[in-house]
Amino acid sequence: MSEFPHRFGGYDRARVDAFVASTTEALDSGDPVRRAEAAAAANAVSFPSAAWRGYDKAAVDHYLRRVGKGRAA
Repeated sequence: MSEFPHRFGGYDRARVDAFVASTTEALDSGDPVRRAEAAAAANAVSFPSAAWRGYDKAAVDHYLRRVGKGRAA
């Protein structure tokens, strides 16, 4: 589970959690190819809005910008 704030109509939590888990694994691997793939994925991903409470979109978008620039999450 990610530690983003919850908001009504935010991003779907299950999808964000799955993406963050795979991205974190790639970034922690130390493999430059996997890190580049994670950055590319962060720049291209989009998440559906949750039907009820999801993750704050601004917080998730900030995370994606950092990863997209190759910075550790």
